[in-house]
Amino acid sequence: MKEIKILSLLKASLLSLAIVSTGYSAYNALHVQQLIEDLNASYGRMYTSIRRFGSFYNNAPSTTLRKGIYVDDSVSTYVHSDEAETKDLAEGIRRLRKRLQICAPESVWTIAVFENPNTYAFFDPLRPGYRQAFSQYGENDVLENIVKHEKLDNTYQEFYGCNIRMTDSYVEEGTQEHLRTIYFPIHNKQSLSALVAVDIKESYIDKRIARYNDSKYTSLTSTPEYSLYTKKALFICSEKDPVHIGVNYLKVLEASVAPSLIIAFLYQFSIGLLRRRTRSIRKDEMTNFFRRDYYEPRLKKMTRFAMLIVDIDHFKEINDTHGHNKGDEIISECAKRILTQIRTEDIAIRWGGDEFFILFNNMTHCQLGVKAETIRKAVAQESIAGLAITLSIGGVFVRDTTFAKAYKSADKALYESKRRGRNRSTMADQ
Repeated sequence: MKEIKILSLLKASLLSLAIVSTGYSAYNALHVQQLIEDLNASYGRMYTSIRRFGSFYNNAPSTTLRKGIYVDDSVSTYVHSDEAETKDLAEGIRRLRKRLQICAPESVWTIAVFENPNTYAFFDPLRPGYRQAFSQYGENDVLENIVKHEKLDNTYQEFYGCNIRMTDSYVEEGTQEHLRTIYFPIHNKQSLSALVAVDIKESYIDKRIARYNDSKYTSLTSTPEYSLYTKKALFICSEKDPVHIGVNYLKVLEASVAPSLIIAFLYQFSIGLLRRRTRSIRKDEMTNFFRRDYYEPRLKKMTRFAMLIVDIDHFKEINDTHGHNKGDEIISECAKRILTQIRTEDIAIRWGGDEFFILFNNMTHCQLGVKAETIRKAVAQESIAGLAITLSIGGVFVRDTTFAKAYKSADKALYESKRRGRNRSTMADQ
């Protein structure tokens, strides 16, 4: 019985897991596009903050500095020429970083501002890679190496389009950090004045996805090999290297296990409760026989009967002498012995306290008499609860009649068994 219950629970758990994981996968698939829009919106906020730096740049005061590196807190000014008229941008860069940190916490790697022509630049912070590269720049290298390559030279003509660009993902030499760089050219009078470069860690995307998953209870990923359903996301103001946003099937299964088990347990519990409820309506708990109120309406529709009425002899005296608990024990054991003597298709009904009905299919009058004796002997052959228990039985085999008439005949036969001394069976005349 335990093995059957475990197997049933296992089947219910697997079915539940299939249903929950399928539903959860569908839920995640619906969120893929929303996540892409969320990522685009987050980059859009970064773009807005970077664009606002243009106003600060145009209104910043200037001072003359000689060739060298000047450090103001985290911002370094790298003067490339022997002497240059240099804008004071340190405070603006710090404000920009603070703003970007709100948009992309712990993901802003470097902020750089390159003057055109290439006389000086600002770095927050001045990393070795930038320091080495900038030291080798010629006067127009910013324009040649970055602006034209990223198609930023005429962005001032953009009105509704992108006047800003985001690069493909790349690995920075030396640090091996995975980055994407956002470039914003500052134009004045159709001429490039400066170029703002903001390096954002590629891990920002995964952090954003994790944050989205936490808020929406999803299991999305940017790793294609773990994805059930994948969609390419080409971020705004970028032209290549899309990110693949998909549903992480491992996370889907992991997240589905617990609710699947809970559902399976609840299902098993509900089915068990329903069965017990149904059983309590149909069957008598003490005897496992059908209840009278459940089966009597069916008896009233029948016209053929091979029926026994079984009564425990002297049951009232047993109850009065030994108590109701002893009486219940006797009823239960008598029922068990009766059940061992009838077929699964036969019907046993607890009609009253110690009175039982047994209906048989495909049985002759002679066979019914033999069966009555078999039942009587099964109970009488061995004591129950230390007492000698016997049965009186009345039987009837009739066709084309009503239950009331069949019952009257069987009850008359039962009375005859009792009149003749009990512990015997009597068949009504056909």
